[in-house]
Amino acid sequence: MEKEALNRKERLAALRKRKTGSESNQAAETAEKNLSFRSYTPTDENLKQHTNVATPSDIGETVESETKDYTKKALAAAAEQDKEEVDLFNLQPKKPNWDLKRDVQKKLDKLDRKTQRAILEIIRERLVNEGDKEGNLADAVANAEKQQKLDVEDD
Repeated sequence: MEKEALNRKERLAALRKRKTGSESNQAAETAEKNLSFRSYTPTDENLKQHTNVATPSDIGETVESETKDYTKKALAAAAEQDKEEVDLFNLQPKKPNWDLKRDVQKKLDKLDRKTQRAILEIIRERLVNEGDKEGNLADAVANAEKQQKLDVEDD
């Protein structure tokens, strides 16, 4: 059995040698026959014999040939777009008073703070007028008002 395995290994090695040897010879022959230089003219006489001069048809499609009509198409599309009427509905903003709200927002914030202070003062006066039992609540409201003033000053 060992002899058969060794014989098989030897046959496989011989097949590999024949296969790789013949492929490398064929590749070398085809490389020598089919040399083509697109942007170089060889100076060596051996290379000149085996080279084919590349023509534009051999090169195939280029970027220039693919994009030569793009400018015409773009100009035609622009001219067509200019012919269309301008839709005024799309040009105007969705909410016509958005800039007014933006400009007035700071003033509204100040007014909101003043309104809150006035409400707190009214509540405090009512609590003080109603009686001593609720005076503690009035002190709590006063403390809350002081805290709010501190917060406003920090802003």
